Amino acid sequence: MKKVGCFFFAIILLCSCGNNSLHIRGQLENAHHRQLYLSLLTTDGLVLLDSTNVSHNAFDFKLKPNELPDGMNAEDPLFLQISLSPENALTTLVQFGQTVEINADANDLIRTYNVKGPTDAQLMWQLDSALAVFVRHTDTLMQIYQTYRDVDSVRSEVEYKYNRLTDAHTQYLREFIGQNSHSLSSMIAFYQIYNNCRFLEEKTDVELFQLMVDSLSASYPDNEYVKYLQRRR
Repeated sequence: MKKVGCFFFAIILLCSCGNNSLHIRGQLENAHHRQLYLSLLTTDGLVLLDSTNVSHNAFDFKLKPNELPDGMNAEDPLFLQISLSPENALTTLVQFGQTVEINADANDLIRTYNVKGPTDAQLMWQLDSALAVFVRHTDTLMQIYQTYRDVDSVRSEVEYKYNRLTDAHTQYLREFIGQNSHSLSSMIAFYQIYNNCRFLEEKTDVELFQLMVDSLSASYPDNEYVKYLQRRR
């Protein structure tokens, strides 16, 4: 009877260890035999965790808590970057015990990917998708501007529409943070940039920033990302 009890305890232990891993897998078109990198986004920059050779357009990363750098809390969600190069990368938000599936075109990860998985990863995808739409419309306006830059009426119209687009996207980010202030993805929303210009600022969007910090502090009191925000108050 004692042996049977030990046997079942061992099975439970094995299952618990398996569920404690973090799994990111998927399909990348046009990526056969290319090297894919998995990095951790910290408050000090990127830390390379693993790399894999994409085989038949498929990739698979598995991460265990003991593979994290010292000081990172394995119980909280982590910002993880998947990249083919520094210029061709995407960032997701996932925690141990979860699986994220990502499909994309390797020629442009950030604009083509979609994701299946936990809520935080879905929220990150929503932010990237919204920014991709903004950039696509902005690129069109810039093409028109370059073609008709000497025509005052066209130039004024382009500037007006660009300001409208910027205002609309800024409002989208404000609403996103208000609805998801408990998620670490709200940090990405607050600091989202385009062409080195921020949509939101700590000094001008004080109430929104405070809402985000307070909500995240309540949910993740010992999180390194949140501690970074607290130092900026």
